[in-house]
Amino acid sequence: MAARHSGDVALPSFMKHIRVLESSDLIFTHKVGRVRTCEINRKRFSEAESWLTEPRILWEGRADRLEAIVIELQQVQGNEK
Repeated sequence: MAARHSGDVALPSFMKHIRVLESSDLIFTHKVGRVRTCEINRKRFSEAESWLTEPRILWEGRADRLEAIVIELQQVQGNEK
């Protein structure tokens, strides 16, 4: 992974992110020689997704209502011209 991202992020920074994800049990890593393989912990990601679903639905509803208000205001302003 580091080889593919070497232009974007320095290896120490990349490894810091890996350690954070690993300490959060979001990924597992396995090292063989100089190669470190990362594996997603699907159960933890599923838990995170479940935890985020309710706020996401709430904010999507708010964004939809805001969009409706903006469209209504644009129509009113268009009719005034």
